[in-house]
Amino acid sequence: MRFLGYDEKLVRLLESLYNGTLSAVRVGGGLTEWFATIIGVMQGCILSPLLFNIPLEVVMALALDRWELGIEVSGTCLSNLRFADDISLLANSEGELQQLVDRVHVTSSRFGLVISASKTEAQCIGRDRQMLNIKLGASSLKQTEHFVYLGGTVSADQSCVKDVERRIGLAAGIVRKLGKIWTAKDISEVTKVTLYKTLVQSVVLYNAETWTLKQEHERKLRVFEMAVLRRICGVTRKDQKRNIDIMNALDIDEDVVELLQKRRLTYFGHVSRMQPERYPHTLLHGHISGS
Repeated sequence: MRFLGYDEKLVRLLESLYNGTLSAVRVGGGLTEWFATIIGVMQGCILSPLLFNIPLEVVMALALDRWELGIEVSGTCLSNLRFADDISLLANSEGELQQLVDRVHVTSSRFGLVISASKTEAQCIGRDRQMLNIKLGASSLKQTEHFVYLGGTVSADQSCVKDVERRIGLAAGIVRKLGKIWTAKDISEVTKVTLYKTLVQSVVLYNAETWTLKQEHERKLRVFEMAVLRRICGVTRKDQKRNIDIMNALDIDEDVVELLQKRRLTYFGHVSRMQPERYPHTLLHGHISGS
C-alpha cells in the first residue's frame, strides 16, 4: 500500500487491525485451538477484497515495468487480462510469453506469492498454432486446446463449440438435480418455469453474449430447452405435441436462442457506448495484428 501511495495513517490502521489476530476453525460443531493468523485476509471483512487485490496490483506493476510487448489491437498493446488472481498473460510469440511468465514468477516470489503450476496452462490461439514449451520455474506448463477462464471456455481454434457444449452440460446437471421439482404435482407450472429461467437458463446462457453461433449450436440449445419444458409439462415426444404449443401452454414467448440474440444486442449496445479507451470497446471495433 505504501508502494501505491496510500496515506500512511491508513496503512498503520490496517496494520494494527491485523497484528496479533488469532483464528480458529469450526469442525463438527466445535472449534479447534486458536492459532496466529500470519497470511490471508479476514473472512467477511468488507476491506478484504481490496486488500486481496492490492498485492497483486503491485506484483503486476513491478513485473510489467518497462514492458512494452504483447498483442496489438488497433494500436493498443495488451499484455495481460486480470480479474482478482485469475491472470491471463498475452504475447505474440513463445519467447515473449516466456519472458513475461518469468517476470511475473520472479516478482511474485519476492512477495511470498506462489503461482500454481498445476493450475497454469499455456495456449496458442490462431491459424498457425504451434507447440509451446513454457517454463514456470523448473516446471513445464501444460499446453491446452481449451481453457476455462472466468467460467467461459477459450478455444485455440477461436470457436465457441466447446463453450456451448460445456454450458449445456452444466445446465443439464442442474436439471437432473431438480428432477423431483419438474414432476411434483403440488408445484405450479408457473413456478417451475420461473425456476427454469432462474436456475437453468441463466447457466446455459452464461457468457453467451460472446458466442458466434452456427445453426448447429442453435439447434442444440433449442433441443435442450424443449427437453426441459416437456418435463415441466409432463409430456413426451410420443404425445406428438409441437414445440410452439408447449411454449404457449407455459406462456413463454421467446425461446432460448431468441433470448440469446436479444442479450447479444443489449451487450453490443453497452460496449458501443463505452469510452474508446476501454478494452471491450477496443476489442469489439479493433483489428488484431498477426495470424
